[in-house]
Amino acid sequence: MENEDGLLRRIADGERELFGELVLRHQDFIFNVVSKYVRFEEEARDITQDVFLKAYENIEGFRGESKLSSWLYRIAYNLSMNWSERRAGRETQLDDEAAENIPEAPGITDELYERELQLARIAELLEEMPEKYRAVIKLYYFEDRQYQEIADALGLPINTVKVHLLRAKEMLRKKLGGTG
Repeated sequence: MENEDGLLRRIADGERELFGELVLRHQDFIFNVVSKYVRFEEEARDITQDVFLKAYENIEGFRGESKLSSWLYRIAYNLSMNWSERRAGRETQLDDEAAENIPEAPGITDELYERELQLARIAELLEEMPEKYRAVIKLYYFEDRQYQEIADALGLPINTVKVHLLRAKEMLRKKLGGTG
């Protein structure tokens, strides 16, 4: 199997049909990234296709200054955020009748219930945070990304990533009542 740099050179030299090889290598990773931000599988699949379409259309713009996966991640992140912003304008609340018909989970213990409440509260607080902090928290804690990977993916200096992460953690601590 050809290495990625060689493949990219050949694609840039006009062998565009080889782009499918890059798609095969990265499609699962990109789908997983999109799925973190877009919870509807069908939309996540559509956005994943859009990521590769956009990458294909702009492959000449990839200069190799970061890993290809970081470049694809950035495209996936941006498209996911655009989708989320468009969707936010269309969301509606469940009406009372529909909410009453949602079945309770059987046999939940108090401890699990409390933990779920805490996790739900953290998720709620994350959604209230400015996007720049939310993105860094999600990448660092939920996707185990290193500072440099986050910086590459979001197009930020590494020190900015560190500052955003620090401020985001402080915001969470304050809103959770000083615990953590």
